[in-house]
Amino acid sequence: MAADPKSTTKKRRRKPSEPDVYYVVAIDGWDWGCSLSLNMERQPIDSYHEFRHLRVRGRLLHPKGLRTDRIELTFLPSKDLESEVRNALRPLGVGSLDRYGDPVTGLLPLPEDALPPILQMMIGDRFKFVVMHGTRFSHRRATLHGFRLEKLDADDVPEGLPA
Repeated sequence: MAADPKSTTKKRRRKPSEPDVYYVVAIDGWDWGCSLSLNMERQPIDSYHEFRHLRVRGRLLHPKGLRTDRIELTFLPSKDLESEVRNALRPLGVGSLDRYGDPVTGLLPLPEDALPPILQMMIGDRFKFVVMHGTRFSHRRATLHGFRLEKLDADDVPEGLPA
């Protein structure tokens, strides 16, 4: 019985993943919008087209060194994030940041049922910061792996950030 010949092809090595970058935004203001219209598609899944979004404006505190520290984040409720549907998803991120102008813009989906409590907290002026983590900017875009809205105390500063 002959021994198995060794493979002459080299195995492709994966590039080690870089640690996540934290993006910390101090909230300066916010706005909320809503629209409802008939869904005029040929074969609509739903008779209505509903659009609700929360827009948060602020100053990017970390990382430093971008052309601008102004940032505008748009949080959009998404039916894809309902618990029954999202188990089938294989997402690459939870949102993105784009650096094409002034301000830096971000688009972040969230579960539909999360919008009412977030709006209540915004009305009560409870959220002071948005903390996001993800990739470094590459070709003017960063992919976000997570985010949170919160009132951040000195003890809660994420690891790797200056206190």
